Amino acid sequence: MYFYNKITHNITGDFMYNYLLKIFNNSSDLIYKEIDNIKLIYVDSLCDSNKINDYILKAINNNKRIFLRDNITGPSVIYINDINKAIDYLYNGFALIYDDNDMLVCEVKANLYRSIDIPTSESSINGPKDCFNESILINLGLIKRRIKTNKLINVDYELGSITKNKVSILFIDGIVKKKYVRTIKKYFNKFKFNSMCEIEVLSQQFDNKNFFPTVMKTERPDTAVNALLDGKIVIIGDNTPYALILPSFLIDFINPIGDKYVKSNNVNFLKIIRFICFVLTMTLPGIYISLTNFSPETVPLKLLVSFQNGRSGVPFPSYIECVFLILLCSILRESDIRFPSSYGSSISILGALILGEAAVNANVVSPIMIIIVGITFITGLIFDSGDMIDGLRFYRFLVLLFSILFGFYGLIIACIGILVKLCSINSLGEPYLFPLSPFNKKYFSKTMIKRNKQ
Repeated sequence: MYFYNKITHNITGDFMYNYLLKIFNNSSDLIYKEIDNIKLIYVDSLCDSNKINDYILKAINNNKRIFLRDNITGPSVIYINDINKAIDYLYNGFALIYDDNDMLVCEVKANLYRSIDIPTSESSINGPKDCFNESILINLGLIKRRIKTNKLINVDYELGSITKNKVSILFIDGIVKKKYVRTIKKYFNKFKFNSMCEIEVLSQQFDNKNFFPTVMKTERPDTAVNALLDGKIVIIGDNTPYALILPSFLIDFINPIGDKYVKSNNVNFLKIIRFICFVLTMTLPGIYISLTNFSPETVPLKLLVSFQNGRSGVPFPSYIECVFLILLCSILRESDIRFPSSYGSSISILGALILGEAAVNANVVSPIMIIIVGITFITGLIFDSGDMIDGLRFYRFLVLLFSILFGFYGLIIACIGILVKLCSINSLGEPYLFPLSPFNKKYFSKTMIKRNKQ
């Protein structure tokens, strides 16, 4: 609808304002001003009054016979002739200025974003301390100040027919595989949701069939940059303080970017510890139940006697104890997340101590079961990704269920099933167990084993 072109010389400020007021449903923050036959319309809640005064009002007052084309300045001044485009610009923090000759928009958006802060969910002793925030421009700047090349390409989209949220796909030309870019663009072109305020919706669309995450979310710019240099695709969006990384493999969630800032000998030992924790957090309760209930002859006699002495007086079978404690720890973890950070952890620790000690004293659970479940949850907390922790929690219950029903054979069957599932998962068409299957020496050396560079 080329509204302005059709009635250029007959348009009046009141008519335009009333038309826009109708489009904005009589919004109280739609402001209209007319100075010397120059009309100004903007959304007050999205604009900075100081910028309006500096870029527009001062120019009008200092030039009584102003020509918009020559005097309006600002970080972004765009001439338009489509009222529908003007509406989009108004919603994005621009001011609409027009007279009998010209119509333009000037960027005067308010700073509605928080400042760059330190990472909270991916903290690291070494390395950079900046993190993404809710502004796509700031996030893009944090990446581009690290990769200073014209080969870094970003393709922008507006997703959501109602929200029209800006999303940007980033990749390095010459490093990324073309099929990754084609797959992502094909998906974005088919995106038909009414609303998409955060890119979490995209994460769920790419990763909605697996309990293990195949899309990495990071709040650290250095992690995103490292992924781009590895030939991956990074997706950032407005109103989202983190980036999505595709494809993402199991090894990426076990070995965080912070490893590159640690000595090789030390970090290689930590990598081994993480793999042990990955296995233990899923299988330890199942191992204990299958050994003590179905194969006690495999446990050393003194250790078995110690287990039985600890369970003396407990009225429930060991698998009831285990399920009860795992559910209790899951509840404590959820309460810790929901509570304010200033005292949430303290309350959860206090609750765990009080409930655990009271349960042991009341002979509801045994001390050895407290130890088993405690180790299970501690080994799961070494992972940064909440999606990975949730996936491990599901498979922990699966292994426990099979161990309760079939003993040690059930444990083996469940572990084989998990391995088969891992082999069947892919991310953007790449196997989830890459670089182990298929084996890739370069990526294996970068993620699994860190070597001193000569």
